[in-house]
Amino acid sequence: MSIYSVVMSTLKPLGIPTFPIIKKGDAETYITFRQYDEKAALVTDDKEQKTGYYVQVDFWTKDALVYTDLSEKVKQTLIDAGFIKRGSADLYEEDTQIYHKGLRFYYILKQ
Repeated sequence: MSIYSVVMSTLKPLGIPTFPIIKKGDAETYITFRQYDEKAALVTDDKEQKTGYYVQVDFWTKDALVYTDLSEKVKQTLIDAGFIKRGSADLYEEDTQIYHKGLRFYYILKQ
């Protein structure tokens, strides 16, 4: 199983269109995510047993109320699935008038 399939299956119950790396289609509320680093988390006998992935999950919406609701739902869904929160940022894209939150997580996946 890849980190991409783990993130997709974890976020699927939220019912929000979710895309690896870039958005496709015309949804106004959506999630994108990407891996920005990976490192061996456990090595035994010179073989990587577990890999640690650093993942950024961004959600986007033009609705301020949806934004505040999603902020907690996305974060808690990932934490409940074993992701460790590393940081987050509240952003607003002036040119497109869209609310945007970037959440960074760490996740260990067994090889």
